[in-house]
Amino acid sequence: MYAVTFSEHEVETPLEVLEAFIDWTHKKHLKSYITIADMLHVTNNEAKRLLCMAKLPDDKTIKQMKEVMNHGI
Repeated sequence: MYAVTFSEHEVETPLEVLEAFIDWTHKKHLKSYITIADMLHVTNNEAKRLLCMAKLPDDKTIKQMKEVMNHGI
């Protein structure tokens, strides 16, 4: 007799991470692109594009977003 186990692995898309980060910034009342750019180690213009959802984050920025959300400011 053989047993098969299924494990679900949730894959987050860059859009889902970006939406979660934007929600997190709203909850923390963070509105300054400069502050958010410093937290994510990106340029001010890139932070503005991310928060306006005009650009999806790259892998490095996704990792930084998750770290910031988990460990706070």
